[in-house]
Amino acid sequence: MGHWCWRRFGAKAKVCLLVALSLAWARSASARPFELPAGDGAPGVVVYPAESDGPRRITVVLHGMCGHAENICRIFASEATAGEHLICPRATAQCEGGGASWPQKGFAESIEQAVQRAKLALGGRVDESQGRTLIGYSLGAFRALELAQHGEGKYPRVMLVGARINPSFKLLRESGVERLLLSAGAWDMTHDHMRRESTRLSHAGLATRFLALGPNGHAFSPRFGEDYLPEAWRWLVDG
Repeated sequence: MGHWCWRRFGAKAKVCLLVALSLAWARSASARPFELPAGDGAPGVVVYPAESDGPRRITVVLHGMCGHAENICRIFASEATAGEHLICPRATAQCEGGGASWPQKGFAESIEQAVQRAKLALGGRVDESQGRTLIGYSLGAFRALELAQHGEGKYPRVMLVGARINPSFKLLRESGVERLLLSAGAWDMTHDHMRRESTRLSHAGLATRFLALGPNGHAFSPRFGEDYLPEAWRWLVDG
């Protein structure tokens, strides 16, 4: 029987378990984040299991240029894990100064492979009957938009943060996107553009909203999780 490994945050050693034990682990330590490191051609992924028992939907979050999956996961964990599993794939193009970026080609396959690895580790606790929530930040927002526009119903709920994107109403509608939340800080150079795109798509008939992130630039503010994420989450996921 094959095996797989994960690394818990704060621990140096990697712990390997048989695949058959993944479900038992998920039930006993459902709220503990873990990492499936990259290896043998498989992309790395950080996972925050849902705090609630039973099958839960998943949220996939894509980090920005030269970003870190654990950092973006931590930002959204406070809201997402109350009712969903949070899955944060690692980009595959390594940056010289640290972190990684999403390549222009092959990213969709890499992201899906990371999600499948996370689902296997979570055992039977995943419910995809209502599709996935997809969040992308900066460069990750560009890649998330590509996934959403060609997702064939896989991502009905999408949030894009801090990116000068030009969503296609036609492609989003055809791909089953039901709600689209665009967001940026007031000092982010993408702010006005994203607000206009939100208005355009809303007038076209897609449930779209723009959420301003206050007096902040391109980075997430220290209080994003307290001041802005709850409102965003209620509209996007619970709405």
